[in-house]
Formats: sequence, C-alpha cells, structure tokens
Amino acid sequence: MTRFHTALTATAALAALMLSTTAEARGAAHVRGRSGGGSVVAGQKGIAARAHGTVTSEDGTTTHASGGVFAGAQGSRGFRASQTSVSPDGTLSHQGAAAASGARGSFASEGGMTRSADGTWSGARTTSATNALTGNSYSGSTTAANGQVSHSGTCTNAAGETIPCRN
Repeated sequence: MTRFHTALTATAALAALMLSTTAEARGAAHVRGRSGGGSVVAGQKGIAARAHGTVTSEDGTTTHASGGVFAGAQGSRGFRASQTSVSPDGTLSHQGAAAASGARGSFASEGGMTRSADGTWSGARTTSATNALTGNSYSGSTTAANGQVSHSGTCTNAAGETIPCRN
C-alpha cells in the first residue's frame, strides 16, 4: 500500500501545484501504471486532473481509490475523492467526499458506508451548500442502517435565521 499512497500523494501535490497558478497552458497528459493512472488537461477555461489506483494487500483486501480536481479560469475550484475496500470475508467500506466553490456559491459533501461479513450495513453523509448571491445556506445529514433511513436538514438565510427549505 505504500507505493499506492505515495503515488496518490504525488498526484495530489502535482494537482495542487497546478491549481495554485493561472491556467494558461494548453494540452493534456496521461499516465498509466500497473495498478492505476492519471490525467491532466489544461486550456483557456481552466485545468483539471484525476487519478485512480487499485491495490491488494497481503491479507487479500482490495482497495480502489480515485480523485479529481479542477480550477476554472474565473476562479471556481473543486475536488472529489473516494476509496472503496473489500475484504476476503465480504466486509466492505466506502468513503467519499466532494466540494466545489465559485462565483455562485459553494458546496461540500462527505460520507461513507460499511458492510460487515454478516451482511449488516450502515452509512452516513453530510452535505452543506451556500448560495453566494443570497447568502442562504443548507446543512444536512443522512444516516442509514439496514433499511432504516434518517435525514435532517436546515436552511438559513444570510442573517443565520432558519428559513423553509425548497423541496
């Protein structure tokens, strides 16, 4: 797993370096390896990068991870990342996150789920979003376990007062 994490860290560092400068270059690059790969593309409207990889550990657990980032020429930025692991006994775990921001607002969401060897499962996700024009925002969470789902969410205006959420 060390090589995998090193490659993923290097890809993230390269993407962060690219996102910290103005995207005026044009072109694309693709890299492939034995267990993963990545791509970067740049043009007048911005830059984007993604990477993915799969490894199997000594105990037989297979893990796949992927991620992507973008930066628009007008200042928008975003990312997504996820990782899924499956063990020989059938246990599974998945985590994922995404966020973006730009002139119209921002959002962030993260969560995960697990399934045990006996088939029981549970998961949770939190999400927040803000409208840059109005200042209105949403914050919510959803949990689920073996068919039972629970959700709560709150919308607020720019002054922090609770307002009705649109359906």
